[in-house]
Amino acid sequence: MDFTLRPATAADREWLWQTKTRCLRRYVEQTWGVWDEASQRARFDDMFDVSEIQVIVLAGGDAGFIAARHAPDEIRLFHIMIAAEFQNQGLGTAVLRELLAVAQVRGVPVRLQVLRVNPARRLYDRLGFAVIEETPTHNRMLWRPV
Repeated sequence: MDFTLRPATAADREWLWQTKTRCLRRYVEQTWGVWDEASQRARFDDMFDVSEIQVIVLAGGDAGFIAARHAPDEIRLFHIMIAAEFQNQGLGTAVLRELLAVAQVRGVPVRLQVLRVNPARRLYDRLGFAVIEETPTHNRMLWRPV
């Protein structure tokens, strides 16, 4: 899959919010029964750190984004969101494989958490992530370099 990553800018903020909403709303509703727009938006705004976000560009257009913190001892994956029209085509797998290749070279693990109802969990399983903790709502997962 031939994609590129570009640093997100403040101008991407609304598109990032809309993409996240379209990708996660149904899983939030399945987990908590409701999507509270105001609280979800406030959480997004509070955690928005443009330095941690890269927009996934495919065929000249924005196809999704990845949000991760590259710390000295680990990579923390916060989000990978693929716009609906680009899902189930291998893009998420390709982006994550690139992230894991970076982690492998650096010799650091990758951590994430995923809502238990989110089918993305299967992708993480296929890529070698292991569940290290289960909560009523989330699975916390870890990938280690070999």
